[in-house]
Amino acid sequence: MTYSPIATLPPARFSRGSVVAILAFYVVFAVFYAATIAYASQEFDPGAFPSYLRRVLLLDYPLKALWTLPVWWLFFRTPLDKAAWSTKLLVHLVAGPLWVTGWFVSYYALLDWLGESGIGGNGRVWDVYIPALFYCVQFGLLHVARYTQQLRLQSQREQQLQVQAHQSEVSALKAQINPHFLFNTLNSISASVPPELETTRELIARLAHTFRFALEASRQEQLPLGDEISFLRSYLELEKSRFGERLSVVFQVDEALHTQLLPPMLIQPLVENAVRHGLAPSVAGGMVLIHVSRVSAGLHVEVADTGVGIKEVPSDLLLPSAGVGLRNTHARLLALGSAGLKITQNAPHGMRVSFVLPLPAAAQLAATPAQKEAEPIEIPTKATLQSTF
Repeated sequence: MTYSPIATLPPARFSRGSVVAILAFYVVFAVFYAATIAYASQEFDPGAFPSYLRRVLLLDYPLKALWTLPVWWLFFRTPLDKAAWSTKLLVHLVAGPLWVTGWFVSYYALLDWLGESGIGGNGRVWDVYIPALFYCVQFGLLHVARYTQQLRLQSQREQQLQVQAHQSEVSALKAQINPHFLFNTLNSISASVPPELETTRELIARLAHTFRFALEASRQEQLPLGDEISFLRSYLELEKSRFGERLSVVFQVDEALHTQLLPPMLIQPLVENAVRHGLAPSVAGGMVLIHVSRVSAGLHVEVADTGVGIKEVPSDLLLPSAGVGLRNTHARLLALGSAGLKITQNAPHGMRVSFVLPLPAAAQLAATPAQKEAEPIEIPTKATLQSTF
């Protein structure tokens, strides 16, 4: 199953430009409404346009704005913002009449309270037809603006992905400066190692494997999760030869997910960060846990360690202070439609770094009820390890 990036819009909000545009729309529609009512009543109330316009601008349309706010919040600040157009249309078929009814009742109650008279008799049909038309036009424009924002965001992310793909291609070209020379040299070194140094031979083989995967990853946009897990095992085995008993590793990965395609080298920087900055400074070392599971929102990945941890979680992972590995991975995830990295303190010490990678709808439907939300994972003690290397 292939991965496709999903544009995740930030929460809708009123900017200065949008407020000015909405005010202009209200004024134009108010003038149109006042002119329509004045034209319809010119036979028995000539020259009423100024009074109608004053009432519309000071009472009518401010009241429409108040009734619009809760409906706007419903459509643009709740999960309904990401719902299908058919769902939004059904909700509008209910919200529209309620909005018109609420405005109509409150408007005429306000007129009675102020001692002013509204349109009487059959003329009140205008106070149903025009507000209904206003509702349709208003929310039609708001939806168009939101959809345009989504298209713009999608275009920006596609451009970012193209830039990253180009950079990866350049890196691959640089890495292809006779890579076979490197592999052949490593094989020659391995062959020259005497049999009694089998551990050294295995380390050389794992080093060659990590180089091969890194080179292959620079050429591909997507690779199976199982390949990255295999690469991580080789990488951590090399680190374990350096740390010895100070480094313990646990993999909690559902084998059914090994065929899932995803952009390569998303997990490795998090593991490297845990080893270098979490466990290396600790005299006692610690444990690294790699947990991958399916959740309703996509693929949940968490790397936790029991190292020294950090004093303060970075407030902005795009700043240089966050570190190259975390910053680049966070930026890649944002471009892929993810919410990015989430960093929390581990208990009693250490750090947890996690992310959720959005997957296509078909993959999300495969999630079991127990996998709908990512739950905190517990790092097992050394006495209860079940899946080490």
